[in-house]
Amino acid sequence: MTALLRGATLKGRDVELNWSDGEPGLALSLFWLRDHCQLPQSHHPETRQRLHDTFKIPTAIAAQAVGLEDNGRVLRIDWAGEDHVSRYDANFLAALRRDPDVLPIRRRTWDRDIIARATLQVPYEDFLKDDAVLKDYLEKVESYGFAFVEGVPGTPEATRAVAKRIAYIRETIFGGYWDFTANMEHKDTAYTSMAIGPHTDGTYAFDAPGYQMFHCLAADCTGGENVLIDGFMIAEIMKRDHPADYKLLTEIAIPGQYLDHENGIHLMARRPLFRLNDAGQLAQVSYNNHDRAPFTLSLSQQTAFYRALTTFAQLCADETLHYRRRLLPGSVLLFDNWRVLHARDAYTGYRRLAGVYLNKEDVESRLRVLRIKAGEPV
Repeated sequence: MTALLRGATLKGRDVELNWSDGEPGLALSLFWLRDHCQLPQSHHPETRQRLHDTFKIPTAIAAQAVGLEDNGRVLRIDWAGEDHVSRYDANFLAALRRDPDVLPIRRRTWDRDIIARATLQVPYEDFLKDDAVLKDYLEKVESYGFAFVEGVPGTPEATRAVAKRIAYIRETIFGGYWDFTANMEHKDTAYTSMAIGPHTDGTYAFDAPGYQMFHCLAADCTGGENVLIDGFMIAEIMKRDHPADYKLLTEIAIPGQYLDHENGIHLMARRPLFRLNDAGQLAQVSYNNHDRAPFTLSLSQQTAFYRALTTFAQLCADETLHYRRRLLPGSVLLFDNWRVLHARDAYTGYRRLAGVYLNKEDVESRLRVLRIKAGEPV
């Protein structure tokens, strides 16, 4: 949708913009506008990088005239004291009304009943060939936190093809593409047949993997059902019903660790279970009770912390918040590791699982570009 300006008013050293869509106005300083001039000598048309020296712009810069062109599609500024006219596309200015690094999505939090009514799969062949299908798939992942690609051949090559259709594969201590059984190749309960409780991966990493992909290549076993839980739904419940516990889990940074001294590895990082962004909105759920490292708090904080953590764990155990499915060959699952907790029942027999990690910014980048190609706002 094309943004249109209704008015542009110069007030001192600021420009106030009004929009035809009735959205709140936007005020920008003349200094900011000169710093973000879009002309080729100021802003490289291919690299989209700034070319001029911000710090040579006069702090008292002034405009000779401010107006609109092309029926509100362009803001024009004639600068005083220099032979320079800047023009700004209204769509560029409209995008400033939200944080530039936040991918706009309509997030749908869910429980067992809500998710049962959602359609969260796309076919493999169409996924590989059609950008519209890929975009639809990534929109599902962003909205609900996970989605499936169905009809995938049960091979490492096909599994990699799904991942690489989205973004490049992230390398970690587990490698890039992993393909394993319960062989204890790494010191992690994922490499056993034991039950694994609800968690997110990478609590010991400064930048935890943004997305995780699973494909079960063989399942000659009993048990082993996978469980997904919407951590953002749990946050909503706690914020409403247990506000003190929720607040505490946004404040206390919990350390996570991964230990494998034989191979020279001891990873550690810490962040709150509910990490908020600068606007105070929930940005990430980070929880793995298996990997929580020892740390101390004051006695009063310890009591409150364990109470809050118990509240969170009890909600994770609530089966009305679970999506359960036994992963089988042919179904590739991608989920948001900053939002969705995953767990697995114990199993008996042989099970071969493959998968990858993808970076948060790379998946969001893919969706941004797909939206641009589809003529949608980003």
